[in-house]
Parts: sequence; C-alpha cells; structure tokens
Amino acid sequence: MLTSCEELAARHRGVLDQYRDPEGEVTEEKLREYDDARITTAIEASDHLDTVRNRLANLLAPPAPRPFTLTFAGHERHVGEAPRSFVVNAMNLDDAARVLAGLPSWHEWYLADAGTPDGQGADIIYLPEQSHPGLPTRGEYVDLRDEQEAAAVPATGVTRTSRARLSVPVTSSPLVPAPASPAARTSH
Repeated sequence: MLTSCEELAARHRGVLDQYRDPEGEVTEEKLREYDDARITTAIEASDHLDTVRNRLANLLAPPAPRPFTLTFAGHERHVGEAPRSFVVNAMNLDDAARVLAGLPSWHEWYLADAGTPDGQGADIIYLPEQSHPGLPTRGEYVDLRDEQEAAAVPATGVTRTSRARLSVPVTSSPLVPAPASPAARTSH
C-alpha cells in the first residue's frame, strides 16, 4: 500500500517537474499547463487516497463476530442423553458465554433441563472440550444466532441482555438462569 503511494507521488512529481525551471520555479509561459497538470494529479491523488483509506479501514477495523459453540450437560446426562450445544455469534468463547447468558432460550433450557428436581441448584456441567469456534461438526445444536440478532438494539448494535450476566469466564462459573421463550433446534 505504501509502495503504491510512493509510486504515485514520484509519478506526479515527474509530471509537474516538466513545467519547472532548474531552480524549481514554474515558468510564466508554462503556468497554465502546470495548473492543468496539478488539477489532474490532485484528482488522481484524491481517488487513490480514498482507496488507501478504505483498505486501512478494513485492516484496522475490529474483526466481525463469528459463530461459537458452547456445550453443556444437564441432568439428561444421567439417563444417557447427549449434551446440549448452543451456537451464538461472538468474538471469543468468553464473549459467547456472555451473549448466551443474555438470551431467553438459554434460560428456558437452563430452567427446564438443567435444574434439579428439588430446586436446590443446577445440575449442569460446562464441557470445554466440546466448546469451540465455529459450528458443531456432528449431532444437533440449538442455533441462537437469529434470537441474538433479534435482541440487538438497531440504533446502537448493542445486545440486550437479562439481569443475569457472566462476570467471569465461562470456564470457571456456570451461567445463571431466567425465564424465556423456546429455542429453535437445528440438526446437521
């Protein structure tokens, strides 16, 4: 990118230097052509600057969120059922856990499937070995990306969350429940 800017500047100097005398001054008889050449080179430089600015903006912009899978085993594991995987868009696994904690479908599953019958706590285990960037490669999963997108506040892009939020990484603390709506289950 820098090379293209340097080449453009050198080419423009060469174009404009043809109108200058040995001392670097523009001669009176070449002033009109010099001004025309300056306008032409300025337009080209402006267009090139737009291209460079766009490339820099793309290089320096924060990365876009991508799908992450978080997998948990609730009391269903005691009867031989598979753990449940949830997919959300996030920047990393901890961010994915924070996003997941704010979604109603997560809370619904937590209350319905992970709670203990006596109501004394959650029978849930986070499975870090089955949690990762990307979509699961086998089995079923609950895709909450549409719910996550619907929960986004349009004007700011901030995700609305419930009162329950993770304040520590998911690897050290289970998520906290709250009532919610049903999740869409997706198999692949």
